[in-house]
Amino acid sequence: MSLRGHYKAATTNVQVASLLVVRYGIRYCALPSDEVRGVLTKEQAGHGETVNWVGMTYRRVDLAARLSTKLDVASLDLRIVLFSNGHSHGAIHVDEVVGLIDVDRQHCMPLPPHFRCEERSWVTGMIFYRNDLAIVLNPEWVLGELGTEGTLPSRPVTGRSLAA
Repeated sequence: MSLRGHYKAATTNVQVASLLVVRYGIRYCALPSDEVRGVLTKEQAGHGETVNWVGMTYRRVDLAARLSTKLDVASLDLRIVLFSNGHSHGAIHVDEVVGLIDVDRQHCMPLPPHFRCEERSWVTGMIFYRNDLAIVLNPEWVLGELGTEGTLPSRPVTGRSLAA
Protein backbone atom coordinates (compact mmCIF):
# COMPACT_ATOMS: atom_id res chain seq x y z
CA MET A 1 0.00 0.00 0.00
CA SER A 2 1.31 3.47 -0.83
CA LEU A 3 1.29 6.51 1.45
CA ARG A 4 -1.96 7.70 -0.12
CA GLY A 5 -3.79 4.49 0.68
CA HIS A 6 -3.63 3.00 -2.81
CA TYR A 7 -2.43 -0.47 -3.45
CA LYS A 8 0.56 -0.86 -5.72
CA ALA A 9 0.89 -3.89 -7.90
CA ALA A 10 3.89 -5.93 -6.91
CA THR A 11 5.86 -7.31 -9.80
CA THR A 12 7.95 -10.41 -9.52
CA ASN A 13 10.63 -11.55 -11.88
CA VAL A 14 9.59 -15.17 -12.29
CA GLN A 15 10.98 -16.74 -15.41
CA VAL A 16 8.64 -19.25 -16.93
CA ALA A 17 9.32 -21.65 -19.78
CA SER A 18 6.32 -22.27 -22.01
CA LEU A 19 6.45 -25.79 -23.46
CA LEU A 20 4.31 -27.97 -25.70
CA VAL A 21 4.24 -31.49 -24.27
CA VAL A 22 3.88 -34.33 -26.77
CA ARG A 23 3.81 -38.09 -26.35
CA TYR A 24 5.43 -41.02 -28.15
CA GLY A 25 4.16 -44.26 -26.61
CA ILE A 26 4.93 -43.83 -22.91
CA ARG A 27 7.55 -41.10 -23.44
CA TYR A 28 6.84 -37.44 -22.88
CA CYS A 29 8.83 -34.82 -24.74
CA ALA A 30 8.59 -31.07 -24.58
CA LEU A 31 9.22 -28.49 -27.29
CA PRO A 32 9.59 -24.75 -26.73
CA SER A 33 6.11 -23.42 -27.51
CA ASP A 34 7.32 -20.15 -29.04
CA GLU A 35 8.62 -22.18 -32.00
CA VAL A 36 5.37 -24.10 -32.56
CA ARG A 37 3.51 -22.70 -35.57
CA GLY A 38 0.48 -24.99 -35.49
CA VAL A 39 -0.94 -28.43 -34.81
CA LEU A 40 -2.63 -30.35 -37.62
CA THR A 41 -4.51 -33.60 -38.05
CA LYS A 42 -3.35 -36.22 -40.58
CA GLU A 43 -6.05 -35.07 -42.97
CA GLN A 44 -5.02 -31.42 -42.76
CA ALA A 45 -1.33 -32.24 -43.28
CA GLY A 46 -1.89 -34.51 -46.27
CA HIS A 47 0.65 -36.97 -47.62
CA GLY A 48 4.09 -36.38 -49.01
CA GLU A 49 7.49 -35.20 -47.88
CA THR A 50 6.35 -31.67 -47.10
CA VAL A 51 3.40 -29.97 -45.47
CA ASN A 52 2.23 -26.67 -46.93
CA TRP A 53 0.34 -24.55 -44.43
CA VAL A 54 -0.48 -20.82 -44.46
CA GLY A 55 2.09 -20.02 -47.13
CA MET A 56 4.95 -21.95 -45.49
CA THR A 57 6.48 -25.27 -46.45
CA TYR A 58 7.45 -27.63 -43.63
CA ARG A 59 9.58 -30.70 -44.35
CA ARG A 60 8.64 -33.88 -42.54
CA VAL A 61 10.89 -34.64 -39.57
CA ASP A 62 11.02 -38.25 -38.34
CA LEU A 63 11.48 -37.40 -34.68
CA ALA A 64 10.18 -40.81 -33.58
CA ALA A 65 13.13 -42.49 -35.28
CA ARG A 66 15.55 -40.00 -33.77
CA LEU A 67 14.08 -40.82 -30.35
CA SER A 68 14.46 -44.57 -31.05
CA THR A 69 10.74 -45.18 -30.78
CA LYS A 70 7.87 -45.88 -33.16
CA LEU A 71 5.01 -43.66 -34.15
CA ASP A 72 1.54 -45.13 -33.64
CA VAL A 73 0.10 -44.28 -37.07
CA ALA A 74 -3.25 -45.82 -36.08
CA SER A 75 -3.65 -43.49 -33.10
CA LEU A 76 -6.76 -41.32 -33.20
CA ASP A 77 -4.74 -38.66 -31.34
CA LEU A 78 -1.92 -38.54 -33.92
CA ARG A 79 -1.03 -34.94 -34.73
CA ILE A 80 1.50 -33.08 -36.81
CA VAL A 81 3.28 -30.25 -35.00
CA LEU A 82 4.49 -27.47 -37.29
CA PHE A 83 7.76 -26.30 -35.79
CA SER A 84 10.05 -23.50 -36.91
CA ASN A 85 13.00 -21.61 -35.50
CA GLY A 86 13.06 -19.00 -38.25
CA HIS A 87 15.66 -20.79 -40.37
CA SER A 88 14.24 -24.29 -40.66
CA HIS A 89 10.65 -25.50 -40.74
CA GLY A 90 9.63 -29.03 -39.75
CA ALA A 91 6.44 -31.09 -39.58
CA ILE A 92 6.75 -33.48 -36.64
CA HIS A 93 4.38 -36.44 -36.28
CA VAL A 94 3.55 -37.27 -32.65
CA ASP A 95 1.29 -39.87 -31.05
CA GLU A 96 -0.50 -37.17 -29.09
CA VAL A 97 -0.25 -33.48 -28.32
CA VAL A 98 -0.76 -33.43 -24.56
CA GLY A 99 -0.89 -29.67 -24.17
CA LEU A 100 0.81 -26.41 -23.35
CA ILE A 101 2.38 -25.98 -19.94
CA ASP A 102 4.23 -23.20 -18.19
CA VAL A 103 7.11 -24.38 -16.03
CA ASP A 104 9.06 -22.26 -13.60
CA ARG A 105 12.63 -22.32 -14.91
CA GLN A 106 13.92 -23.47 -11.54
CA HIS A 107 11.99 -26.72 -12.11
CA CYS A 108 13.78 -27.34 -15.43
CA MET A 109 16.67 -29.64 -14.62
CA PRO A 110 19.81 -30.09 -16.72
CA LEU A 111 20.93 -33.50 -17.90
CA PRO A 112 22.85 -35.44 -15.25
CA PRO A 113 26.64 -35.13 -15.57
CA HIS A 114 27.12 -38.72 -16.76
CA PHE A 115 25.69 -37.60 -20.13
CA ARG A 116 28.91 -36.27 -21.66
CA CYS A 117 28.68 -36.71 -25.42
CA GLU A 118 26.53 -35.35 -28.21
CA GLU A 119 23.31 -36.13 -26.33
CA ARG A 120 23.95 -32.92 -24.37
CA SER A 121 23.13 -31.03 -27.57
CA TRP A 122 19.99 -33.10 -28.24
CA VAL A 123 18.27 -32.42 -24.92
CA THR A 124 18.29 -29.05 -23.19
CA GLY A 125 16.85 -30.33 -19.93
CA MET A 126 14.24 -32.36 -18.12
CA ILE A 127 11.03 -31.66 -16.25
CA PHE A 128 8.67 -33.75 -14.20
CA TYR A 129 5.30 -34.06 -15.88
CA ARG A 130 2.42 -36.21 -14.61
CA ASN A 131 4.80 -38.09 -12.30
CA ASP A 132 7.01 -38.94 -15.29
CA LEU A 133 10.13 -37.47 -16.71
CA ALA A 134 9.74 -35.36 -19.86
CA ILE A 135 12.79 -34.41 -21.87
CA VAL A 136 12.98 -30.89 -23.25
CA LEU A 137 14.30 -31.16 -26.79
CA ASN A 138 16.73 -28.76 -28.43
CA PRO A 139 14.95 -27.18 -31.43
CA GLU A 140 18.13 -27.22 -33.54
CA TRP A 141 18.52 -30.96 -32.98
CA VAL A 142 14.84 -31.61 -33.69
CA LEU A 143 15.10 -29.76 -37.01
CA GLY A 144 18.42 -31.43 -37.91
CA GLU A 145 20.52 -28.28 -37.79
CA LEU A 146 23.27 -29.60 -35.53
CA GLY A 147 24.79 -31.89 -38.15
CA THR A 148 24.49 -34.94 -35.90
CA GLU A 149 21.79 -37.41 -36.72
CA GLY A 150 22.25 -39.52 -33.60
CA THR A 151 19.39 -41.11 -31.76
CA LEU A 152 18.58 -41.15 -28.10
CA PRO A 153 19.11 -44.36 -26.14
CA SER A 154 16.38 -46.90 -26.79
CA ARG A 155 15.53 -47.51 -23.14
CA PRO A 156 12.05 -46.26 -22.27
CA VAL A 157 11.72 -43.44 -19.78
CA THR A 158 10.37 -44.89 -16.56
CA GLY A 159 7.85 -43.12 -14.41
CA ARG A 160 8.99 -41.46 -11.21
CA SER A 161 6.87 -40.16 -8.44
CA LEU A 162 7.43 -36.60 -7.30
CA ALA A 163 6.87 -37.75 -3.74
CA ALA A 164 9.70 -40.30 -3.86
